[in-house]
Amino acid sequence: MIEQLITLDIVNLCALLCVILIGLPHGAFDGAIAAHLGAGKSAYTAAKFIIYYGLTSATIIGLWIALPSEMLVLFLIISVIHFGWGDASAKVGLPFFVQIVLHGGVPVFGIIYFHPDEVTSLFSILTFGSPDLAMRLGQLAAPILLCLSVLYAVFALRDSALRGRFIEIIIITALLAALPPLVGFALYFCIIHTSRHMLRIWHILTVTAAPRRLIMQAAGYTIASWLFGALAFLWLNESTVEAELIKIIFIGLAALTVPHMILVDGFFRTEKRVAQNDS
Repeated sequence: MIEQLITLDIVNLCALLCVILIGLPHGAFDGAIAAHLGAGKSAYTAAKFIIYYGLTSATIIGLWIALPSEMLVLFLIISVIHFGWGDASAKVGLPFFVQIVLHGGVPVFGIIYFHPDEVTSLFSILTFGSPDLAMRLGQLAAPILLCLSVLYAVFALRDSALRGRFIEIIIITALLAALPPLVGFALYFCIIHTSRHMLRIWHILTVTAAPRRLIMQAAGYTIASWLFGALAFLWLNESTVEAELIKIIFIGLAALTVPHMILVDGFFRTEKRVAQNDS
């Protein structure tokens, strides 16, 4: 069976647990972000936000079951945009575009390029046996990322403000090449993406909200996500625990990433730009 193509050792299992316990809670601040944007003004607006979030996530799961290969490709693309936008230090122009593509593309497509056999097995689980479309996308992305890396090096030589992030992407690339794909992704997702996002959000939200309230809100959403994941784990009937974990974690991440990205990269960043322009 497809699920038998991959056997996870303790290191990979720990990587998956890190994604659940460390990476997942960074999206739990979405409730606080929504409240910051006005969704917490009343029980009605709060309920609207929860319903929107739940329906969007459920739609993604339903589409994934119907079109797994296409949804995996879409998930990879929006992950590139979301990761890259969160890590980019440039604000406008070609350097900003190059940073988005590289800082998002290397963690997503780097593991495909460096570990094609292992990733094919992972993608087979996520697409119910049809990983070819996503693997081809990764192969097409590799030369593009290489060309943009040369351009990034030129920008970094000219602008010292870009050098720190350029060195960061070199280190990330080396780690992704050296480590198993799940471990490399977990390190990036938990240490770089999650910490950077949470520090940025915390700095902004604590201006208008009490830290204790933010922590309680995040804890509530995190526990709810874990409970839904546990229910899905009990409902699925896979041949291996590893296959169940991979499906729940990554399809679950996709279901949460779409509303998270709309909220953070859409409404929240727009609100920040408007506030900065008005100040």
